[in-house]
Amino acid sequence: MSPYRRHLRFASSLVALSLLCTVGLARAQGEAAPELPPAATEPSPAEPSTDAVPGTAPRAPAPPVAAPLPTPVAAPASARSASSPAAAAAHGSDVDEAPLRDPDDVFLLAKDDPRIPTFLRALRAGKDSLRLGGYIQPGFRYVTDTDFNQDDSDGFEFNNARLIGMGDLTIAGDFGAAFRFNFDVNRGNFLVRDTYGSLTFKKELVAIDVGQLKMPLGLAMIQSEAKLQFPISPVTRRLSFGRDLGAQLRSGFELGPAWIEASFMIANGEGGFRQRRNLDDEFVYAGRLEVAPLGRMELTEPDLDDSDFQLTFGFSAGRNGYLGNELGLQDAGAAETKLEGDVRMWFKGASLRAEYLRAMRSDTDSTQGYGRQALIVQAGYVLPIPIRVPQFELVAKLQQYDINDSLVGDEDPAAYIVENTEARVLQFGANAYLAKHAAKVQVVYQLTDLLEGPTVDADGNVLIGDAVLAFLQFAWL
Repeated sequence: MSPYRRHLRFASSLVALSLLCTVGLARAQGEAAPELPPAATEPSPAEPSTDAVPGTAPRAPAPPVAAPLPTPVAAPASARSASSPAAAAAHGSDVDEAPLRDPDDVFLLAKDDPRIPTFLRALRAGKDSLRLGGYIQPGFRYVTDTDFNQDDSDGFEFNNARLIGMGDLTIAGDFGAAFRFNFDVNRGNFLVRDTYGSLTFKKELVAIDVGQLKMPLGLAMIQSEAKLQFPISPVTRRLSFGRDLGAQLRSGFELGPAWIEASFMIANGEGGFRQRRNLDDEFVYAGRLEVAPLGRMELTEPDLDDSDFQLTFGFSAGRNGYLGNELGLQDAGAAETKLEGDVRMWFKGASLRAEYLRAMRSDTDSTQGYGRQALIVQAGYVLPIPIRVPQFELVAKLQQYDINDSLVGDEDPAAYIVENTEARVLQFGANAYLAKHAAKVQVVYQLTDLLEGPTVDADGNVLIGDAVLAFLQFAWL
C-alpha cells in the first residue's frame, strides 16, 4: 500500500471514528438546585412617630420586612490547587481537611462531585481516613494483518482489573501514618502492584514510604493508569525502572505561589515481589524533582474541570547497578543510568504533556554498551459542550522510541527483530467521560512505522498494520 493510499485510508477511518464516538450518548445527569438560605426574620428597630397625639398610644411599628434572597453564585469551574480544601469544596466535596495525597493520585480529590453517581464512588470512612475502591478496563483490540506481521491477537482483553485502598492515621500532633495497596487481578490472581506503609510529618512536608511502590523515575511511571487519556500506557513507562521493593523519602511544600515536590528512593532492583529479596549486592536508585510555578497540579492527564492555566516541570534520574532481562537477555548483569525530563499543562479544557527519557547501558563481558531513548508528546481538548455529562475529548499522541540504538533489527538475515529497530507510533482518538474517570469510553486509531532497517515490504506496504482499540473503564475512585 502506497503512503498516499494509507493516508487516505487513515482520514476515512478518523471520520468513522468520530461517528462511532457519538453513538449512544449517556443522558446528562441532572444538577441539584442550590439550596437557598432562609429569609431573614429579625425585625428592624421601630422609628419614632412624628405625628403621635399626646395621650394616645403610639403608632405600631411596621411589620418586619424579609431581607431579599441572595442570588446563588455557582462555584467557578477553574481548578484550584489540588491539595487545598477550597479545591475540593469547589467541586462539591465536604471534606473538612484535605487528606494525604496518594503518590500516584489514584483516588479522585473530590468525593461528592455531582458528575459521579453514588454507586461509582469509592467507599470512604472517617473523613477520608480510609478509602477502598477499584477499577476495571475491559476492551477490544483489532490489528490489521500484513504479509510481514500476521497478528493473531485480535479480540477482547483486560488492561487492568484493580483493587485499591489507602488509609491515614494521625499518631500525635503533626505525626501520622498511612498505608496503600493496589492489587491487579486481571490474570486470575492477586498480582501485587503497590503495597507499602508511610510515616509522615505535617502530612507531605516529610514522608517515608517503605514497601513495594513505583520508582520515582518519569512522568509516565508515576501517573495512575486510572486517569489516562489513552487506553494503553506510553512506552516511557516500559523503559522506566518500574515498581520495586525499597524505601522512599519524599517532601512536598509551597514556596510562594509555587509547589515543589522532591523524592528519592533506593530499592533492590529485582522487580519487587517477583523476587522477595535482593539477589545481589547491587541496588537501584532514583530521584525526581517537580516544580509547579503556578501552584499544585493534580496528576491526571485530561483537564475535565475547565482549569485556569497550570504548568508543571519534572526531572528524574536513576541508576541500576545490575539489570535483569526485562528488555532482553543481553541486558542481564549490566549497569544502566537513566535521565528523564517532562512538562505538562492545562488551560480551559486543553491539555499538553511531553516526556523524554534517555538511558545509557554499560558494557558487559559479552556485549558493548548502548543507549535507549523515547519521546512522548500528547495533547487533548475537552469539547466545550454546555452539558455536565458526558464530556467529550479529542486526543492525539506521538511516540518515537528505540530500545537499542546500536542495532537496526536486520542484523540476522533470517529474522527481522522489530524490537531492535527505532519505531514511531501515532495515535488519534476520542474519549467520552460519562462520569469523569469513574465511567469512560476510549477509542483510538493507531499507526506504527518502523524507522530503521526495512521500513516497507517489496510492494511498498507498511510492515506493521494499523490498529483500532476500544476500551471502557468503570471505576470506584
